Amino acid sequence: MVVFKANLQRKFLLTIIAIIVPVLGIIFTWVTLQTIKQAHEEALDRARIISRQVVLTRKWVTDCGGSVLVQEKTPGSEGITCFFDTQFQINEKIYRPFSPAMVTQKLSMYSSQESLYSFRLSSLTPINPENAPTSPFEIAALKKFALEGKGEAWYFGDHALEYMIPLYLEKGCLRCHTSDDIAGQPVMGGLSIVIPVEKIQSSIRKNSLILAVSGISLTLLTVGILFFLMRHMIIKPLEILEAQSREISRGNLNVHASINTGDELERLARCFNSMASSLFEERNNLQAEISRATESLATAHEELKKADQLKSDFLANMSHELRSPITVIRGGINYLSRTLEKEDNKRYAEIIEKNVNRLTHLVSDLFDFTKLEAGKIEWDFSLENITVLIEEVIEIISPLSDQKNLAVDYTHQGDMFVELDFERMEQVLVNLMDNAIKYAYPNTTIEINLKQDNDDALLSIKDHGQGIPEENLKTIFDKFSTVPSVSKGNVEGTGLGLAISRAIVEAHGGRIFAESEIGVSSTFFVRLPIASE
Repeated sequence: MVVFKANLQRKFLLTIIAIIVPVLGIIFTWVTLQTIKQAHEEALDRARIISRQVVLTRKWVTDCGGSVLVQEKTPGSEGITCFFDTQFQINEKIYRPFSPAMVTQKLSMYSSQESLYSFRLSSLTPINPENAPTSPFEIAALKKFALEGKGEAWYFGDHALEYMIPLYLEKGCLRCHTSDDIAGQPVMGGLSIVIPVEKIQSSIRKNSLILAVSGISLTLLTVGILFFLMRHMIIKPLEILEAQSREISRGNLNVHASINTGDELERLARCFNSMASSLFEERNNLQAEISRATESLATAHEELKKADQLKSDFLANMSHELRSPITVIRGGINYLSRTLEKEDNKRYAEIIEKNVNRLTHLVSDLFDFTKLEAGKIEWDFSLENITVLIEEVIEIISPLSDQKNLAVDYTHQGDMFVELDFERMEQVLVNLMDNAIKYAYPNTTIEINLKQDNDDALLSIKDHGQGIPEENLKTIFDKFSTVPSVSKGNVEGTGLGLAISRAIVEAHGGRIFAESEIGVSSTFFVRLPIASE
């Protein structure tokens, strides 16, 4: 359930507005619609009267023999094309006959000049091209008259009323039109009338504005009176409680609300004062507890820092100290391998040597990781051709790939020079290629590609093997993170190789990431910035 949150004054105002505004809005809308409807009806009645007057004028001309005489070269004859060649001379003045259509056109010209209204004849098959329909409304109305043979049509636009009635074929029409012109056409065309409605709309807007102002004034007056009464009886005491609550929120718990109204608000103030006193006491107790907890937390934090430092120092010292005895053991194993003659003894020596090598690798990883984590690595950056470096690493790991009958396909776009620590970057590449060989299926191909991607050198190493599960892919570059081998069913390695690789690549301003598809392939990417010329 949605709860509307606002202070009491706003809720009161909104409640009154929610009651009065819709009522006044409905009344205002109804009056406005009725005004518009009445204005439209008046405009429509006016159009009907005009159309009737025009039709009666045409009928009068028809009843006068089909035409009336108009003197040439007078204002009444200007702008009209005369369709009759007949001329009459009366008292040395030339007169020509005007047909009903010509009289209609002239009357329309006069009304247009006065900006009152305009009308014209329109027909789908006009004899005079000027009487062709000029708007979609006229076309639709004429088609309607042709089908129904009677009626009227109108359309209220933004600026004008368009009104149209049909003009029927009558006997007097045959005096001007041949039977071939109007054969089979009971409706000869239509009389189109256009009446501007700007003044009507302006009057409607003015009346609507007056009604709106009156409604708003009434609303404000009602709300003001009710709000005045509500404020003195309820809101003012509540404001006192609100001010006291604000002081408490700032931490001042010594305040007390003083309200003497003799009603529920006074009882609420007393409860409020009691609550403030309880909060004051509880705050003092809580501050004492926080101080003790903060002190204990600071002590624990220092102990954790010391423990972490001791861990790092221990691993660094231990890995360093282990190197010396391991080196001695390796030397002894090498000596025994050269001097032993029995095959069983040589096999045992090989097993010992294999585990010594694994221990050496573990100690080396621990030593490198602790130095990287402590930031004690000494870097030796120089401008190197990474294309050649990759070729050298491929040559180094070729015995391992040959053991699993793996092909190595290396493609590149030519020499690319990168600022790097040759030894450390070689360590990264060896680790990535060794992993690719370790997890690839036998008799497959390791695909290595080096290309330029914008201002970076992008290296990809793809193996076709078991793939990396989604849950491992997210943490594979974290320390001590490992991926089980499907073929051997156990976890291989210390889980430090990729963590070390990431630290080295990031120290070069690069990025390392991986993509995988279970049971199909895994691809590791190394992105390094190319040295600027």
